[in-house]
Amino acid sequence: MTFKNLLISALIFAAAILTLAFTGGLAPEPSAVAKRWQLQADFGPLRVFSANTESGPRTFYYLTYKAVNRSGQDVVFAPSFDLVDSTGAVIKSGRSVPDSVTKAILGRLGSPLIQDQITVLGTILQGEENAKEGLVVWPCENFRPGEIHVYAAGFSGETAQVKVPGAKDDKGKDVFITLRKSRQLTFKDPGELMNRGDNPIDSSDAAWIMR
Repeated sequence: MTFKNLLISALIFAAAILTLAFTGGLAPEPSAVAKRWQLQADFGPLRVFSANTESGPRTFYYLTYKAVNRSGQDVVFAPSFDLVDSTGAVIKSGRSVPDSVTKAILGRLGSPLIQDQITVLGTILQGEENAKEGLVVWPCENFRPGEIHVYAAGFSGETAQVKVPGAKDDKGKDVFITLRKSRQLTFKDPGELMNRGDNPIDSSDAAWIMR
């Protein structure tokens, strides 16, 4: 694929996401009863961690989770996490997070069962005894983020193909995007994050959505 085609594809995908975001009722609802495999997922509170890094003092968000596989089959576990604040900025977990910060948070948590985002990847076997516990970390650049949403994908195998109204690719064909059943966690406006310490940011809602 040429650079031009890659650029066109990226622009189409961005337009598709914006269309889904602002067109009411377009995105399908997840099935009330799971049609594909689904893990039991329990998420801890969102917290803030400050550290001195090679680039200077920085602040990070983090949370922990536990996933248990009671789906009746072994599952390849590859979770991904996006954090979105009131500005609409989407922050990918792990990106621009130094290894030293991850290790420092793991040390603070003090549990040998909690794994970082790389180590936790792999097959999750069935049963409580094979549960996986993970740590998720994001860089924090906005110290008054307003309401925060975390989107956790990879805990369900359910997907949906959605046609984007009015969108065509460079060959004139309809554009479809794949939505994944994801867990949306909503955290209340924490106010100013500076000097917050390790106090948890209160959760106000959790729901399954297609994203």
